[in-house]
Amino acid sequence: MPSKSEKSKGTKRKKGNDSSIDESQNGNNSSLLNSILGAAHNVLYGTITHSNEQQLTASPTPPAMMSTVTMSTSTPISATRPGTIDPDDDIRRQIASTNVKLDEILVRLAKLDVIEAKLSALDNSVTSLNVRVNVVEVKTTELEKSVDFISDTVEEAKSALDTVKSVGNAVNETKAAIQDIKSMKKVQVDSQRHERTIETMCKSMDTLRKQNRELEEQITDLRWRSMKNNLIITGLPGENRGEDTERIVRAFLDCEMGIKNVAIGNTHRFGRFNRGKPRPIVIRFLFAHDREMVLRNRYKLRGSPFSVREQFPVEMEDRRRKLFPVADQMRDRGHHVKIVRDKLFVDGELYDPSDDDEPELDDREEEEFLDADDGMGATIDTSMNLR
Repeated sequence: MPSKSEKSKGTKRKKGNDSSIDESQNGNNSSLLNSILGAAHNVLYGTITHSNEQQLTASPTPPAMMSTVTMSTSTPISATRPGTIDPDDDIRRQIASTNVKLDEILVRLAKLDVIEAKLSALDNSVTSLNVRVNVVEVKTTELEKSVDFISDTVEEAKSALDTVKSVGNAVNETKAAIQDIKSMKKVQVDSQRHERTIETMCKSMDTLRKQNRELEEQITDLRWRSMKNNLIITGLPGENRGEDTERIVRAFLDCEMGIKNVAIGNTHRFGRFNRGKPRPIVIRFLFAHDREMVLRNRYKLRGSPFSVREQFPVEMEDRRRKLFPVADQMRDRGHHVKIVRDKLFVDGELYDPSDDDEPELDDREEEEFLDADDGMGATIDTSMNLR
């Protein structure tokens, strides 16, 4: 075991070592304080002095000293004995104040780190956003090109649609024209059918007209045959109710024409009664030779108010009236003319009338014409109707 003297010597050496250690720590603390203050000044105010920079580069803070500073900030400085002045109190106070400022600086540095991280993230976001914007711009350009292409396509489609519409209108017009043509063809077919029908009807009408004319001719011929033995005497006066027309006729034939003993079937006046003008008398002879004898002697009545004519149906009489002017013209030209019933013979040939507008003769001119004839023709006034 060590002796007490050795223990005392060891204790003294330990104390001397402790004092030397304290002095070295104090020197280190002062240099550390200067370095911390310079760094804090640089962080807070952004300015670095040449002396501080030299201090920071010349005396770097070792980790042991940092731990010592941290321990000094975390452990309170032991109180000195009363009545004594500890020279390290000012340094400790400065270190404590510096520690507080360092804490604030560290907090702010932590905030700066966060801000830097956020700025970095923001920068990354901005970069990404720029990339996206560039992509969007590219896509927008492509989209604009697509829109232009679509617009051109739409315009082409509109033009094609207009063309299709015009083609459709042309097709509709063509269809309408085809329908019109079909209708026209149908109308033409109907018209042709109607024309054939009309033609058939016209032929039927012509046939009916022909048959009607034949019937009329037959009726006219029958009527003429019923009037074949009749003669008409005009101008006989003495018309009154109850008169004896046969006695008047016989007296007229005897006195004016010198004809007696003729066989008369019946006699009577006909036509509309006109006061002051006697109506004509129709005579029906029983024998044709008596009638022919009266006609042969009618020339004896020239210059008298009396006349003797044959009786014809109205239709035949109208045709005879149209032939009289033609016969008169032909006679003036030196032709031999003769009227038999409703037919005119010129130089022995049947005359075919082509002009129906020849002037008609009045009764006196007819009498003169008949007087100039050979005695075989006569006529009747168309205003007289048989009873």
